[in-house]
Amino acid sequence: MNWIEFLIFLMVGCGVGFLAGLFGVGGGFVMVPVLILSYEHLGLSPTVLTHLAIGTSLLVVIFSGISSAYQHQKKGNVDWRAVAFIGFSSALTAFGVARVAASLSGRHLRIAFAIIVIGAGIRMLSESRTKAEKKLELTNPPSPFGLIGVGLVAGVVSALAGIGGGVVTVPMMYQLLGIPLRMAIGTSSAAIVITGLFSVTGYVVNGMGHPDLPPWSLGFVDLQRGISLAIGTILFAKVGAYVSFRTHPFLLRKLFALFVIFVALYLILK
Repeated sequence: MNWIEFLIFLMVGCGVGFLAGLFGVGGGFVMVPVLILSYEHLGLSPTVLTHLAIGTSLLVVIFSGISSAYQHQKKGNVDWRAVAFIGFSSALTAFGVARVAASLSGRHLRIAFAIIVIGAGIRMLSESRTKAEKKLELTNPPSPFGLIGVGLVAGVVSALAGIGGGVVTVPMMYQLLGIPLRMAIGTSSAAIVITGLFSVTGYVVNGMGHPDLPPWSLGFVDLQRGISLAIGTILFAKVGAYVSFRTHPFLLRKLFALFVIFVALYLILK
């Protein structure tokens, strides 16, 4: 990888970090297509191209989640009890699904996931301001079963699509569990670190020894491009979190709803 490529991936990482801090997502939907274009330009084999992009994206998700969660924790926007339930339940499915994803495209499951997310996004958009303001504080701790359910879904989505799962965990925490949006974003940032760690481990293990991998690969993980992206995410996650803190909760909810609808449409069309 030359210096021009390094700077391109650094800038992409900056954008990913901003989104991570603002919305509590990993940013895989940005990284995966950029990585795929890069690998196509290099002439990599189609047998490893997509899996390498997803695995590398999941590595970066860990760093974007850590940086974003650190900023949100300083504002008290992370529910560590929820992080534990969501993170480790997602790990159960993420590692196993990564093994399945090594031989499947997962397109139909991604479409099903996208439809669900669009529904959640539309519901958030249509919610009245009065109803939204009732969700500014956490009144009752969510049940462990609800948190585990969110985590299981996040693990599947993460391993199949190469994303941290925030686009599904945040709407589910907000809509189904009644967690305030800012806390849902902060909690998602911390939970995707655990999800990403187990997901990327699956891609490393299942890609070891593959003959078509490029240099500096650890299984289905490209260390060169992954590190370049990670540096950018660490630098700009703080900026995204700051904007999230300064944005009115009602406007933040509208922006997040539009964001997840856009991501869902991307997953359907990609």
